[in-house]
Amino acid sequence: MTDVDVLVIGSGAAGLSAALAARQAGAERVLVAEGESIIGGSSRLSGGLMMGAATRYQEAQGIVDSPEALLHDYMTLNQWKVEAGVVERLTQRAGLAVEWLGDLGVEFYDQLVFGGDETVPRVHCPIGRGQAVVDVLYRHCRESGVDFALGQRVDRLLVADGAVVGIAVGDDEITAGSVVVASGGFGADEDKRRQLFPSVYDTGWSYYIGADGSRGDALDFTRDVKAQVTGFNRGLRLLHTDFDRMYEAYIPGWLILVNRQGHRFCNETAPYGIMDGLLQEQGDFAFAIFDHKALVDATALGVARYKQSIPGSTKKQSPHWNMDVIELMLKEGKVHRSQTLTELAGAIGVPADTLQATVDRVNALAELHEDQDYLKDPKFLEPIATGPFYAVEVRPATCCFTACGLRITRDAEVLDDTGRVIPGLFAAGEVTGGVIGPRYVGSGNSYGNCVTMGRVAGQTAAAHVA
Repeated sequence: MTDVDVLVIGSGAAGLSAALAARQAGAERVLVAEGESIIGGSSRLSGGLMMGAATRYQEAQGIVDSPEALLHDYMTLNQWKVEAGVVERLTQRAGLAVEWLGDLGVEFYDQLVFGGDETVPRVHCPIGRGQAVVDVLYRHCRESGVDFALGQRVDRLLVADGAVVGIAVGDDEITAGSVVVASGGFGADEDKRRQLFPSVYDTGWSYYIGADGSRGDALDFTRDVKAQVTGFNRGLRLLHTDFDRMYEAYIPGWLILVNRQGHRFCNETAPYGIMDGLLQEQGDFAFAIFDHKALVDATALGVARYKQSIPGSTKKQSPHWNMDVIELMLKEGKVHRSQTLTELAGAIGVPADTLQATVDRVNALAELHEDQDYLKDPKFLEPIATGPFYAVEVRPATCCFTACGLRITRDAEVLDDTGRVIPGLFAAGEVTGGVIGPRYVGSGNSYGNCVTMGRVAGQTAAAHVA
């Protein structure tokens, strides 16, 4: 007889979903071991947006969608460089997971939003953000009899006859019929970030915006069972200045971006999952270019002017792109300002004639009210004509989450380095690899993965015990 039926490591959205799903599937004794002193992990800090297709919330808004359409968009954007079977399960169950949360008491705004470049809006925005989702899941876990042990950072797995049969925390051992790893990513561990997500670390400005407990423990304590790791150098990077470590998902639409040659190269309002790849093609480096009038107007307006508007968001003024911050950063040498474009080009080391031609082109398109080059919404097209002119270096330096981790089957079983299932071991959420691909599908992809595959892991773990 084991101490518990199902033991879940981690109390974020994936762990809480797994624990509750295991109870709902018949597991009588479920324990959640959380390494920190607070429930929720990075999930409580998140916006909690969830991707899902063919939901009752979409239907209420007259939005026609299907899991098959979501799968097509997901796989096409990632050029099939993901675990197709797992992604199929994710896209089939994501809408059901959104509705499951709704049935539990999570409230969603009526407005659905586009998470990335999908054809219809399929991102559901919870009232109260990620913390509200965590609160609802935690309450139902407690009401259903799930036990919690906080401040219990797992050291190793217990193994018998090749199967995982529990965990150890120091000298304390707890046996279990199934173990679900949902301990999050490794973004808070700088060494792991350097080794496993070098493209964000190598920008030189890299920092992580998740929970302090996301230190990649699972990559260490699953080593003895030879768990397979996949998804090297994957995660989400956001464009960032070298001003501070204040989170800003998008850049305002009125900016333009140029590369080291002085050429514009993208629609500056592209979804951040796509912007990540666009910057990678430019050597993870660009300059934001704008003029004094645009800066003054944006500051006076007091609205960030992002392409995407998330219901319930309290952010008005951009935390970086306003007069006060720019003036402060000028004193620190992190903003270039010149009276002419020729002088500005010299200050940032790009060909003056190329930068001038780029700005002339932008001004012509603004006059036409049509971005014939990159299809940016005309409402964001503004001339760059009133000196002084500004240039700010930006890099994809904000590490939102990591996507290198344990390889799983579509039933959330962990595979070893030969490709065999490790009996008794399951995983879900940010701790897994191969589910989030080289291109982040968009807002709601990560949280949707946590809740959806967390449910799958809990159900499979309960069935394993039975």
